[in-house]
Amino acid sequence: MTQPITVIDLTHTLQNGMPVFPGDTAPSFHKILTHEVDGAQVIRMDLATHHGTHLDCPLHFEADGISADKADVGNFYGTAFLADCTSFKKGECIPVSHFELLDIKWEKVKWIVLQTGWYKFWGTKKYFDDFPVLSEDAAHFLVEKQIVGIGLDVISIDAIHSADYPIHKVILGNGLFIIENLTNLHSIKRDYFNLAAFPLKLINGDGSPVRAAAILD
Repeated sequence: MTQPITVIDLTHTLQNGMPVFPGDTAPSFHKILTHEVDGAQVIRMDLATHHGTHLDCPLHFEADGISADKADVGNFYGTAFLADCTSFKKGECIPVSHFELLDIKWEKVKWIVLQTGWYKFWGTKKYFDDFPVLSEDAAHFLVEKQIVGIGLDVISIDAIHSADYPIHKVILGNGLFIIENLTNLHSIKRDYFNLAAFPLKLINGDGSPVRAAAILD
């Protein structure tokens, strides 16, 4: 008998009025065809590559970095480890020692997903507060593990007031990917899961909104 598969949506809804990175222009969505007038519905979207739950490609910070259209699509599906980081408080850094204490089978993992619990503040001012972030040493440590990328449930892998984005530069500068603004991580209930987060095949895309999901079998 085929084992049942559970799919958990990890994606925030794209909509008018949604949170965006401070200083960014908000996206807009409006109907250009309607059932009432045209007999069909079409929505025009005006949004950036880094709105909502989205992928950062190396090109985001590296002029010669790989783009969304040139990346191996196999990068965006595979085994992830859910790292519980909910013990870290406002403004704290997540150190290397935290990952060393976790029972991570690095040889089988493509993605590390950091669960801070901050996604529960989506839609409030606190979402932009000083959420926990990786230390620079921890970023280098994860790069050395030869994973594909890092996902997290906050709006940026760097501190909200960062001026030079050191963690972005470490991760993207070493050819890894980042998924920001994940949600619903509390529903996964296990350490290992299959992560799917496919970007749009946008030419020279520095990133893309994704429909991220945990697939449990």
